[in-house]
Amino acid sequence: MEKTKKVLIISTVGLIKDGITSIIISYLKAMDRKGLDIFVLGTICVEKTIRDEIEGMGCQVIDFPNRREKPFQYMMALIKLIRKEHINIVHAHGNSGTMAIEMTAAWLGGCKRRIAHSHNTKCDQIKADKLLRPIFNLFYTDAFACGENAGKWLFGDRSFKVLKNGRDISLYAFNENVREKVRKELGIKLQLVIGHVGGFVEQKNHRFLLEIYKQILRIEPMSKLFMIGDGPLRSSIEKDARNISNNIIFTGNVDCTADLLQAMDGMLLPSLFEGLPLVAVEWQMNGLPCLLSDTITKECVFSKSVEFLSIDVDPEVWAKRIVEMAHNNIRGEEALDAIKQAKSAGFDIKDNAALLKQYYMS
Repeated sequence: MEKTKKVLIISTVGLIKDGITSIIISYLKAMDRKGLDIFVLGTICVEKTIRDEIEGMGCQVIDFPNRREKPFQYMMALIKLIRKEHINIVHAHGNSGTMAIEMTAAWLGGCKRRIAHSHNTKCDQIKADKLLRPIFNLFYTDAFACGENAGKWLFGDRSFKVLKNGRDISLYAFNENVREKVRKELGIKLQLVIGHVGGFVEQKNHRFLLEIYKQILRIEPMSKLFMIGDGPLRSSIEKDARNISNNIIFTGNVDCTADLLQAMDGMLLPSLFEGLPLVAVEWQMNGLPCLLSDTITKECVFSKSVEFLSIDVDPEVWAKRIVEMAHNNIRGEEALDAIKQAKSAGFDIKDNAALLKQYYMS
């Protein structure tokens, strides 16, 4: 009988409603966890709904010192846990060389499989990243990335394996009945509805998004903008939007993003940078027109519904284009094609989770 493998999963940004946590949960949900004993480390911030979801799957969430504020205590606790539980695999998710902390702790704790998983093409901690890269390169054993560009950013010329940010295709497939139901609940009739999903952080470029929407209002005065997500910049963005607040819905973090997408007509993502944005994958699966900044990797594209524009272009250009895309979109047909293309392009989370389990068990 094959021995149970103990896996410690770490999000280096905390267990919050963001892309990395979403990916971790998606993999856990889709994976056959038989033969695996999974621990998920909680540091920086652990949102209760996420804790409940992870523990509801039979995985343990272990609270740890704050990685940013108490890095030494965090590292010592990590070494102690890995030794005590005889962890076989440490799988750390992040976007910089600061994962040297996890990789070194795993080595000192006696863990032989140390996976570093890259989720972005830049990082905020530029000095720390540069300082810790040599140590990071020394101690990781396996390199994963959500896309080619994210892999090259963190691993350079070294080899790495791409595991695409997949989604449950059945959950995000377009459904006309759900669309009608959700729009009715929201009081939306024939209005054009534009959406954005993302944390309120500088990377997501919400201020430029507002400038685009102001121009959309000149074309479609009755339109609505849904800003889905939360974060430290939300209050300042709400202040900036006060003159057009009647047309904007700030939803905060929601558990029904897939349902909300059904009610949308077009999506905007004018980010300053991204790894491989999971939201763009979801939007395409739903048959939605997507207008993205050209700083975003084209690896996220698998359908005809995506176009790119520079954030240096006037917001009016963005506005005109997304309105045109939304009006010319034949949603049902686009969605059916997109579902087939998503699976063949490697974005089916069930296929990806099976592949990840093979890595864990090998």
